[in-house]
Amino acid sequence: MTSEDRDSERRAVTVLRPGEQFASLFENDLDDAGLSVDYVRTLEPPRLVLDLINVRFIGSAFLGRCVLLQKTLRARGGELALSGLNSFGATALSIAGLDQVIPVFATCEQAVASLG
Repeated sequence: MTSEDRDSERRAVTVLRPGEQFASLFENDLDDAGLSVDYVRTLEPPRLVLDLINVRFIGSAFLGRCVLLQKTLRARGGELALSGLNSFGATALSIAGLDQVIPVFATCEQAVASLG
């Protein structure tokens, strides 16, 4: 897998951190970065933090994928949280209104604590 994926048994939250090769997340990069709906369906418990500390640009396909991931997780009683967004990403999320639907945190640790 090309992205860091670790499970914290204590908090039972999966953290997915796309690597530096995913500094720009375009539509054709999403599955390779680990952001697939099939993968999210396997998470147990269904709690996921996307740590975007290495991501500099997110496109509209990423925003749409976040909505789909959140719906998938919530249907299973889970939740998605984002962390490490730069100012561009935070603005894009805000303009789309997704910051009202998906919790956003400055650090991965804060996001994990909120879901754990």
